[in-house]
Amino acid sequence: MTIKAANDSHQLSFWSAEFKDPAMEQAYQRHVLPDTVRFLRISLCVWAGLLIVFIPADLAFLSFSEGFFVIGGLRVAHATLLLWLAWQVSRRPAMASNGWPVTIVALLGYPMYLVYPAYQPELGVVGLGVMMMMFLSMYVFIPNRLMLTNLIALVGIVGVITGLVLQGIPFFAVMLTCLTLCWPAILGFVAAHRVNMGSRHAFVLLQQAGSANVVLEQEIARRKELEAELQRQALIDPLTGLSNRRHYEMLFEREHDRCRRHHSALTLGMIDLDHFKRVNDTCGHEFGDRVLQFTAEILQRPLRHSDILGRFGGEEFILILPDTDIAQAQAVAERMRLSLEQDALVKDGTAVTVTATFALTQVLAEDADIQECIRRADHALYEGKRAGRNRVALADAA
Repeated sequence: MTIKAANDSHQLSFWSAEFKDPAMEQAYQRHVLPDTVRFLRISLCVWAGLLIVFIPADLAFLSFSEGFFVIGGLRVAHATLLLWLAWQVSRRPAMASNGWPVTIVALLGYPMYLVYPAYQPELGVVGLGVMMMMFLSMYVFIPNRLMLTNLIALVGIVGVITGLVLQGIPFFAVMLTCLTLCWPAILGFVAAHRVNMGSRHAFVLLQQAGSANVVLEQEIARRKELEAELQRQALIDPLTGLSNRRHYEMLFEREHDRCRRHHSALTLGMIDLDHFKRVNDTCGHEFGDRVLQFTAEILQRPLRHSDILGRFGGEEFILILPDTDIAQAQAVAERMRLSLEQDALVKDGTAVTVTATFALTQVLAEDADIQECIRRADHALYEGKRAGRNRVALADAA
């Protein structure tokens, strides 16, 4: 997403205090839904409780008159609706963010406020005060969409004004009442508008922080991959994928120390491809690289996970067999030699067979380093080449 597109999706409507981008607004509603559900349920239950609490006051003013039963019935009905909505919201959380269920239930409570003056005209000031408190509560304490709360306030104001006009109240008194009711509605709108705008600005900052964290995590992951790749390249021969000199020497030292401690056998071998220069000269260096890759693949087949195969240089390879004596190593090398001899590469429709000479030496506890073992194996390799190549030669341990 470009910076301009991101800024467009973050734009807020002044009147609704919602994101202009529907997808962004839906994302915000999903983010705040758990809190909205919790606060809405608490608010509805408190609202229902306050309606019931005022029943004794109605009884004190109206006794057991028709007005008491009408208003009391409206109170109980509205409180029941509020508690029902609180229960429904817990089962269907989407109702909390929709806004219309709260709006409809709030509008259904107006008959009680509108008929109250008909039974107790002398309490008109009290009813007006209750209506003002209700407007403030709807804006500040009842989670709802701002435009729907505006609708609730508008219907209430129009209902009260209409009732006053029908009662023949003087125009000045009607206008004064209208202004009195508009005051808490405007005040509530400003307060709710500030809260809604602030919450959405905070959501944008949270998203931006989350995006920055994702980018940072991706960068960290990329650097780790790069570090791992650099480490791998430092230890692996790029052509064959085998251990390079640095790697197999490090592994040899580790295995040599372990074999000394456990008094177990360790065998080192050298492998040299026969007549490889002829392959390069005849078929080209590119095919020669293919031969080296092919050889590395064939030689690894009979090896265990703990065995080590590395590229010594050119067409030569190093073999390290932990927990393996010279006789066992000879059997392994013979399998490798036969596998290489029996497989072939195809060059321009012609099968090209590759063979190799193997030389093995038993690693001794007193060997100072890998170079002593390589010198013995190299001498045996030379003897194997002189004896006709494509064979396994054993070095003297002395």
